[in-house]
Amino acid sequence: MDRKKIILGIKIFVAISLASQLGIFFYTSYQNGGISFDFLFKNINYCMLSIAFFLSWFEGLITGVRIYFLMRVINPRITMFTSIKAAYANIFMGAITPSQTGGGVAQIYFISRDKIPYSQASAGSILSFVCTLFFLITALISTAMFNSPTMGYSLQLMIKSASVAVGTMTLIFILCMFFTHLINNLKFSLFTHFKNKGIIKDKNAKIENFLKKFAEGLVNCRESILLMAEQGKMALMVGYLFTCFFFAVRLVIPYFIIVGLGGSVNVYDVMYIQLFIILLSYFSPTPGASGIAEISSLVLMASCVATPIAAIYTFLWRLCTLYVNTTIGGLLLYQELKNSE
Repeated sequence: MDRKKIILGIKIFVAISLASQLGIFFYTSYQNGGISFDFLFKNINYCMLSIAFFLSWFEGLITGVRIYFLMRVINPRITMFTSIKAAYANIFMGAITPSQTGGGVAQIYFISRDKIPYSQASAGSILSFVCTLFFLITALISTAMFNSPTMGYSLQLMIKSASVAVGTMTLIFILCMFFTHLINNLKFSLFTHFKNKGIIKDKNAKIENFLKKFAEGLVNCRESILLMAEQGKMALMVGYLFTCFFFAVRLVIPYFIIVGLGGSVNVYDVMYIQLFIILLSYFSPTPGASGIAEISSLVLMASCVATPIAAIYTFLWRLCTLYVNTTIGGLLLYQELKNSE
């Protein structure tokens, strides 16, 4: 793993996150007519905030247990401790890379440290992605069918649009799994045809190498899913249930923060909005969705979070849903890289 790129990712993540938090703080202070922290000592509920902070520690553990059950089918050598370390490393690298692209790499790296082949570690990572994808499509379709009287038409339209987008992506994924070899052959046939015609120029074979890696990825993904279908149906079901558990924790934490800061809100409305924010975060081009997550939360949660507490809510929300687990993952990765020297 390239340490220089990791350090650069950390710097970008911290810089954008800090700028976003400060921007929200000054914006809400201006909207509120000045800076005041009186609300912290009037209506704060430390019990509810403690619950939110307590739940934040479970995200890495839940993901680790999911990895363990999925990997046990592929290679019984995997240990629970390694699985949990891989989960935290996934969270850390996902936070400092665009669109969480580095998360899977870190997960594979940690699993392979248990003397498990990279191909098998990759299969476990793929199956974790499958569990996440099917949770998102299930949750979004269910949410799209739910019309909350307190949620505006625009937000409900965005949720329905997101359901269509994720549903389309899921359909494409399923078709790729059913017709893997046909798609790969068609892809290379078209590439060769356009290259011979001179439409595509590939002097250094970069495009061809990318297509080969992509083809290998599709084949590995198909083989992993077939293996689970044959030998690990129960493990796949358990993996999906832990995925649901993970997202349930992620979705409900903001509710406890809002109530802890003296607010009053419907838990279903909070989870409704959070699902859309999570989806935005997954496709954000910035490391850890920094900037986009904070701003989208400020805008979309405006009906649930009063302006005076918006800044402190945003910080606590990011602390509990990202910063805590990212810090743990960073320390574990640092220790692992140090030991490997």
